[in-house]
Amino acid sequence: MIVIMSAVIGHAEQLAGRLRKADLREIEAAAGEEPLAVLTNGIACSDPCYTVSDGCHPLAIFGVVPDACIEGVGRIWFLGADDLRNHSFTFIRHSRRWVARLHERYPVLWNYIDARNDLHIRWLRWCGFTLLRRIEDYGVARLPFYEFERDAGGHGGVTCCAVVTGAS
Repeated sequence: MIVIMSAVIGHAEQLAGRLRKADLREIEAAAGEEPLAVLTNGIACSDPCYTVSDGCHPLAIFGVVPDACIEGVGRIWFLGADDLRNHSFTFIRHSRRWVARLHERYPVLWNYIDARNDLHIRWLRWCGFTLLRRIEDYGVARLPFYEFERDAGGHGGVTCCAVVTGAS
């Protein structure tokens, strides 16, 4: 059973040491920061921010950081634990619904994703996101990342300047 609730710092503390290897690599490549710092910053900057839980432990935290420059544009991010695989059917089944819910407030959702992260790229595409461009030297590690976006209102390519270091 999966439960979605408002994220709190305690969830970040419980999740940081259990993040998926792909998420840890992405944090390291993009920001070079500690996972707990990235999660707590994500919670603090996001509106809204949610925790995915199995009822006992956080499985993931996700949110949207409002763009400081453009109304209705948000930087979506999601970081999770390997345990989320135990609930993959339910997670996949509800993913599009949660993206649609976030679109109620943000017609444009975007961010960057590590180009090595094939599974998460396939999930983003399944959720309706488009890879806009490949950036060959993104983040502190200067590795390839993709900029991705989902536009619910036909605004097209309006990414700007909100930043949550390392979160995607």
